[in-house]
Amino acid sequence: METFAPNLVPIKAATGGPMNLSELHQIHRRHLLSLRRSEGTVEYYSQTITSLERYMASEGLTPDLTAVDKPLLQGFVLHLRQRGLAPGGEHATMRGIRATLRWAFEEELIPNNPMARFKLAPVPQVMPPAVSGMEAKAALKAAKETSHPLRDQAILLTLLDTGVRLSELLQLQTADIDLARGMVRVREETSKRKKERRVPIGIKAGKAITIYERRERKPARPHIQEMFLNRSGLPMSKSGLHNLMLRLAQSADIPPAHLSPHACRRAFATMALTNGVDVFTLREMMGHASLEQTRVYLRLSEEDLQRAHLRASPADRL
Repeated sequence: METFAPNLVPIKAATGGPMNLSELHQIHRRHLLSLRRSEGTVEYYSQTITSLERYMASEGLTPDLTAVDKPLLQGFVLHLRQRGLAPGGEHATMRGIRATLRWAFEEELIPNNPMARFKLAPVPQVMPPAVSGMEAKAALKAAKETSHPLRDQAILLTLLDTGVRLSELLQLQTADIDLARGMVRVREETSKRKKERRVPIGIKAGKAITIYERRERKPARPHIQEMFLNRSGLPMSKSGLHNLMLRLAQSADIPPAHLSPHACRRAFATMALTNGVDVFTLREMMGHASLEQTRVYLRLSEEDLQRAHLRASPADRL
C-alpha cells in the first residue's frame, strides 16, 4: 500500500486551521456507526485517540494531525509504559491509533500515514486467566450469601454456561431466554458482530434463571425487559456487574482477574474444547468473526493437553 500521497495536503478543519485528532475521530466515528460497529468498538477507538491527545497536551503540543509523526508516537509508547500499562494494553492502544490513521490516509484526509512502517512491540505470550472449576464453585457459594443470591448465582452460571460477553449478558431480555428449547438468543443489536446468534444453555443455569425470575426479579417499571436488574429494579450497568464480580472474588478468596466476565468466557471456551466441542462450532457459539479469534481462548494448560493425549493417543491405540 502506498504510504505517501505527494499531491495531497491535510484537510482543514471548519476553523480553517489543520484538522486535529478530535475532529478526525468524529469523522471516523460516523464512519464506524455507518458500518454498524458496536458501541464497544466505537468507544475503543475513542479511548485510544483521547489517550494520544492527552499525551500531546502534556508535552505542550497542540493535537493537530500535522504534529503526529513517528518520533511522537515512539514517545507516546514510552509514556504508556512509564504509566505502568500492561503490554497487552499498550498493544491494543497502538492498534486503535494505527487503524484510525490508516483509515484517514485511505480516505485522503492526511497526506501520509505516520504508522505505515511503525512496528508494534510484541506481546508476551502469557496464558490469560480463566476461572477454574474449584474457583467457580467457591464463587457460587459466595453468591449465596449476597443481598441478591438468586440473581448472582444465575449470572455466574449463565456466564460460565454460555460464554456470552459482558454487554450481551446485561442486554439479555426475558424473551431472549427459551428454557423449553435450552437456548439463549443474542440479538443482532446487542452482538459485537451485529449478527444474531443462539447459544445453548444447560439445565442448571436454566433452573437458576427460572428461580431468580420468579422469586427475586422485581422490575421498577412494567416495560423493563432486561433479565438482570439491580437493587432498584433497573437494568444492571457494566460497573455494577464488575463490582459484583469483584465482591464475589474477594469473598471467595479468588484473584479478581480469574472471576472477571471475560475470564468466565475464556473458561467456557476452554472447557467446551476439552469436553469435545469442535473449534468451528465454538466459533459460532462465541460469536467470533474468524477462527483466529477463537484460537486466542484456546491456549490449553499442560494438564489439559495430557488428558487430551491420553484419550486419543495414536500409539496407545495400536
